[in-house]
Amino acid sequence: MVEHANTHYDPDWAGRITTAEAYYVRAQMLCDAAMATGFGSPAHRAALDRLAAAKDELRAARLSQFHSIAEYAAWRFSTLEDAEDGFALIPDFRELTSVAEVDDAYERASRHRREGSLEGKSRLQTGQPPGLAAFAEETTVISTWRRFGPVDTGIECMVTFHETAGRYHICLAHAWGGLRHNSNEIFRRIATQLARESIMLLRPAAAPVFRPDGHRQAQNRDLIREVNALAANFQFYRHLLPDQGLREQFSRVDMGWDGASFYDPDWSAMVYPTLPEVLRAAAATPAPMQLAHGTAVLAPDGSPHFHPPPNPGRLGANPQGNPP
Repeated sequence: MVEHANTHYDPDWAGRITTAEAYYVRAQMLCDAAMATGFGSPAHRAALDRLAAAKDELRAARLSQFHSIAEYAAWRFSTLEDAEDGFALIPDFRELTSVAEVDDAYERASRHRREGSLEGKSRLQTGQPPGLAAFAEETTVISTWRRFGPVDTGIECMVTFHETAGRYHICLAHAWGGLRHNSNEIFRRIATQLARESIMLLRPAAAPVFRPDGHRQAQNRDLIREVNALAANFQFYRHLLPDQGLREQFSRVDMGWDGASFYDPDWSAMVYPTLPEVLRAAAATPAPMQLAHGTAVLAPDGSPHFHPPPNPGRLGANPQGNPP
């Protein structure tokens, strides 16, 4: 049987891969730097767009090294571990005619392996939970790994943001025990920081409310009303990743708002039976070696501290007018 040619093959594939890898590393660094302007800011969205483009270019460059589709398939499936039952759905590589067919076959084999493993049994089924509008549209959701706390001892979470129907939905994904022994306090501090960053993007003049006792001062009365109205539109979620036999969990987290900070997380507000596809994909994204971080979330005095972004803009706005 004749093997199908890979139309992406490039004789200069080695140089192309080197260039694409350097571009991707640079895009990651720019994305980390853009986080300083605020999560979901125009600069951050633009940096995420550049990172996505760099990722696509790196994938295209790596595809260019294979003369045939069968060669690409052999390489792709070489990374697939055997299923727990010893049976794997491996196709005849010579019958595959395109990169897309290889990728589809690989996904089917990967799914078979997951379903036969302990990890697969610990995972939620993927699907949009009934009645949940958030995280349903991939093109309007942004996700990024972020470190909260000092570089050496901070806490890493995948933060996913979705604005829909005038509400701001934020999901924090982390491993079981990832927030350590004081999960209530740490979760509400992280939620407070993210909400403050977002509110400052929407209403830069609100900064006085977030200064010490600013939410109790009479001269800030009008700003306090605006901040409280915005804070009421934030909804947080927690995605617990499966670990050491502990089952994956996706739940809504309800909290009170005291005018400047969230308090008293309720983990049992709503536990969903399935996990949205975009959250599954976000959690599967490897964390970069260097993460943007905010040390003040874990400040010794227990009070979140916020640095207003230098370039406030509409929350989640994309300067190029295109979805990420």
